[in-house]
Amino acid sequence: MGKGILLTEEFGSGHTLAAWAVAEAWNSRHPDRPVEVVRGMERTHPGLTRVVIAAYVALLRRWPGAYRWLYRVTEDVPAAYGGASKLLTALYARPFATWMSKADPSWAMTTHPFFLALLDRLRRQGWRGKFGALVTDFHVHRFWWWPSADWYCVPFPWMRDELAVRGYPPERVFVTGFPVRKMFSLSVSRPEVEMKFGWPSSRRVLCMGGGFGLGDVVRWLDWLDASALDFEVAVVAGRNRKLYESLRRLQGRWRRVCRVLGYCESIHELYMASDVLVTKPGAATVMEAAAMGLPFVCAPPLPGHEEDNARVLTNLGIISGPCAGTEMREAVEQLLLDETARQRIKERLSSIARPDAAESVADVLGSEGIE
Repeated sequence: MGKGILLTEEFGSGHTLAAWAVAEAWNSRHPDRPVEVVRGMERTHPGLTRVVIAAYVALLRRWPGAYRWLYRVTEDVPAAYGGASKLLTALYARPFATWMSKADPSWAMTTHPFFLALLDRLRRQGWRGKFGALVTDFHVHRFWWWPSADWYCVPFPWMRDELAVRGYPPERVFVTGFPVRKMFSLSVSRPEVEMKFGWPSSRRVLCMGGGFGLGDVVRWLDWLDASALDFEVAVVAGRNRKLYESLRRLQGRWRRVCRVLGYCESIHELYMASDVLVTKPGAATVMEAAAMGLPFVCAPPLPGHEEDNARVLTNLGIISGPCAGTEMREAVEQLLLDETARQRIKERLSSIARPDAAESVADVLGSEGIE
C-alpha cells in the first residue's frame, strides 16, 4: 500500500485513542512501513484549530442546547450540512493540500469526520491515493458520510445499514469493532496497582468526564457522597486544569475519600483498581470499560453524539439510560452490592467488546480490496 497516515483531531480524546490503537496494530505487523498518527487540523493550521476546539468546548459547556441544535440540523437538513462542509473546506483546504503534498501518502484513514471533505477535494485536485474512515461514534451522523470514500470501518453491524441507507455500498463497509489499545487487554493485578498508587484495598468508584474533563463532575461527586455505603472515589479531571484545581479545593467538602487525578496515561490501571465507573457515554471510554469488564453507570451525556451513544447503549440493554441525582447513587450502590447485577453488566459489555478490533482494521487496510 505504500506510505499511509491516520488522521485525527482532538475534539475529545476518543478519535485520537482509536487512531493510536490502529497504529499500534498496523506497526506491529508492518514495521517496515510504519503509519503515523497526525492531528491533521493542528498540523496544517494550528492557530485556527486552537480557536475552533476552544469554541467547540465552550459551546458544550455554556450553550449545550445550541450545540444540540447544530448537531441535529446538520444531520437532518442537507443544506446546513453542505454549508458546514463548504466552510470547513474553505478554511483548511489550501494548507491541508500543501501539507499532504509534502507528506505524500498513498493512502489515508481518518478517525474524525471533518477530514473526509478535505480528502475528497484533494482527490478531485489530482491526488491519486485512497482514503477511508474509521467511525468513532455509535451512530453514523451525516458528517461521516462521504460517497467518494473507498472504505469504512464501523464498530457495529447496524452502522453498515445506516451507511447503506445513505447510498453507500455495503460491501465497502467493514464491521471491525471499536479499536482500543493493547493495554486494555493486559492482565493487571489490582493489589499491584493499588500499591503503585499508594491506595488501600477498598471498594472504589471511578468518575471521569473524558479527556476534556467535561460533564457536571462536581455534582456527580455530591450525589455519590450522599450514599451510606463505605467506598472511596477516584476522579479523573483529564486535561481540564480548572476542573482539577476546583476538585482539589473541594476535597474537604466530601466526607468520603476522594482522590483527584489529572490526565492519566495509564487509565487501564485505574480501571483495574475500581469496582464501578461513573462516566458520560464517550465511545472510547465505554469501549475501554467493556474491554476490561468494568461495570459503569451512565451519567448525563453531552448533547449530540453522546446522546446517540446513550440511545444505542440503552437499546442494547447495557444501561437503563443516563441517570442523575438519587438515581445515579442508587445505580452505583446496586453495582457495588449486587454481584448478579455486576455480572449481568459485564456480560453485556463483553458482547460489544472486540479485543481484536485494531487488528481487524489493520487487516482491512492491508487487504487486497483496499490496495
